[in-house]
Amino acid sequence: MTFLVKTIPDMLIETYGNQTEVARRLSCHRNTVRRYLYDKEARHHAIVNGVLMIHQGGRGIYDRNQH
Repeated sequence: MTFLVKTIPDMLIETYGNQTEVARRLSCHRNTVRRYLYDKEARHHAIVNGVLMIHQGGRGIYDRNQH
């Protein structure tokens, strides 16, 4: 099975910078596209076979070191 991995900046190049078109292709909100606009190294997101995968670590205020 072949996997095609992209980032949102890669898709913006394909759509000539049209964030709304990228959001439509990924079935997400345009603000989600803006959130990962500068994540060129795919540290927090990746698009695998047209499905947006998001790293959700670091959310919230819970810190393990405090407990």
